[in-house]
Amino acid sequence: MTDIERASMDADIVCVGFGPAMGGFLTTLTRGLVAEDGSPVAESKVMPGMPPQVICYERADDTGFGVSGVVSKARGITASFPDFDPAQVPLAAKVTQEKVVYLLDPRGVSRRQGVLRFKDTIVRALGPLLPSGGDEAVELPYIPPFLRKEPGYVFSIGQFNQWVSSQIMGSGLAQIWPAMPVASALLEDGKVVGVRLADQGVDKKGNPEASFMPGMDIKAALTVIGDGPVGPVGRGLDAALGLPPGNFQYDWALGMKMVVDLPEHCDLPEGFVLHTFGYPEPDIFGFLYVLPGRVASLGIFVPSWLRAPVRTGYRYLQHFLTHPYLWKHLKGGRMRSWGAKSLLESGRRGEPRLAGDGFARIGEGSGSTNVLTGSGVDEAWTSLRRASPSPRKTSTPPTSPDGAPRLWTPRRASPKNRATDLAWASSKACTAWP
Repeated sequence: MTDIERASMDADIVCVGFGPAMGGFLTTLTRGLVAEDGSPVAESKVMPGMPPQVICYERADDTGFGVSGVVSKARGITASFPDFDPAQVPLAAKVTQEKVVYLLDPRGVSRRQGVLRFKDTIVRALGPLLPSGGDEAVELPYIPPFLRKEPGYVFSIGQFNQWVSSQIMGSGLAQIWPAMPVASALLEDGKVVGVRLADQGVDKKGNPEASFMPGMDIKAALTVIGDGPVGPVGRGLDAALGLPPGNFQYDWALGMKMVVDLPEHCDLPEGFVLHTFGYPEPDIFGFLYVLPGRVASLGIFVPSWLRAPVRTGYRYLQHFLTHPYLWKHLKGGRMRSWGAKSLLESGRRGEPRLAGDGFARIGEGSGSTNVLTGSGVDEAWTSLRRASPSPRKTSTPPTSPDGAPRLWTPRRASPKNRATDLAWASSKACTAWP
């Protein structure tokens, strides 16, 4: 529908998607747009006499939309909020206890190699002698450094996003519009000049109906794209510009997750963090986090290399939560919600063009996620915050070809990235243990 007349609006910076990455960027940006006395330090080019016009469009109906809880060391978050108090955010608490547990197969249905089955037999025989054996599980005596989240926080990602968005909106320096999906980036001769909002009132094939309203074009000097690993704007940009030479995006993990109200008999403390491996398949990693109010978030990561055409991620999730080690805490509880999430596993090799003429990419869609360390939220939060120490200059470095390396260098130097090699080596040891 290229021949449709569309309304147009100008802004200085337009953002796509509101998650931890965009929250980190907008928090840093809005603080840099004013001096210590509150006076503006920059002027809008599209609205002279006013502060820069910054608009963020989010597809979900609310910035607090989200299913799962997360655990994070929150280094980037606490750098942005030095006096961060988890009591300010609903369903947030400090990590108080952390365990790594190897789960045996209580039903004999997982695809274990003969050597691993033999090892499991030995572990069962020694179970009563082990200090933390029982319930078809063994608690490890240590936590690999790349997994350890203490000191850190557990929190609901939806509640955290809502709290961050209220801080940003309260500054009066950025607008966040939920329920406003963006259809695509606007490209002119290879340059991103803004975004086009999705058409409203169309049928399944995109044809106009009686209530049709064409999406508006939002023009801006800088477009910041953070719409997730499979967001339509980021994927469309990848299709138009291609990935950097040698990079690819065909390794995907599946995250299955659930939020439950714990039963009265459950004695797991608030802030408890559990990492598991070994079941429902040796390659599948699991988690359980206890949030305030006796609410728990639990789930599994199904890696891309696991091929099981007869078993779905949802079935694996059912197997996981009914394992005796977990079920003793969950039986009698009530499910609040459940869902699934795509996770880009390609890492560095999956990075798209992080910056170009008129745009910058942040968050999961920029390849920031390190699946093995389970620290995606903090990595997303700092993915563009690191690249722009002076937010009021943000429209210059990422938009020029020479500015692109500035997005790579800080990420390569981050402590989370330095842990990647250790995570890969340790994960091989973990999946082979015992």
